[in-house]
Amino acid sequence: MSAPKRFIVDLPCGVFYDLENLVLDLNGTLTSEGKFIEGTVDRLKEISNVLNIHILTADTYQTAEDLQSEFKGVEQVKFHPLESGRGDLQKLTFLEKLGREHTAAIGNGCNDALLLKEAALGICIIGKEGAATEALLASNATFNHICDALDIFLHKNRMIATLRK
Repeated sequence: MSAPKRFIVDLPCGVFYDLENLVLDLNGTLTSEGKFIEGTVDRLKEISNVLNIHILTADTYQTAEDLQSEFKGVEQVKFHPLESGRGDLQKLTFLEKLGREHTAAIGNGCNDALLLKEAALGICIIGKEGAATEALLASNATFNHICDALDIFLHKNRMIATLRK
């Protein structure tokens, strides 16, 4: 049995992150018009060495099955379909089951705001689809590009520089 995934950052201001999971919205965050944004797949594969990755989707573009094939053989990256209806509450319930105190989340829409607010670390992406004001206000940090956001899990000093008080 392998050791649990862990990403630990102790910020100089006394904030401590002990993360096991990264939850991401698919459409508008990782993809644009149903296709992965360049650089995201390789970064997620690398991050999966230290965090369990969960991708939540309402599958707006009906591409989730094809996109999932990009991670064939990578057990730490899992796709989770949402039911029709209140995606925001479904995402919050998913977070609570994982354990919010050990989970980071990345999203951009209104249906991500509760997830971003309640996760140990919430990150908002302002991509081509923009970002909902509720998502921005619920986040600890905001990035213009998903690859920049993912890179803070690959380069801890970037997280420290952004989040220390």
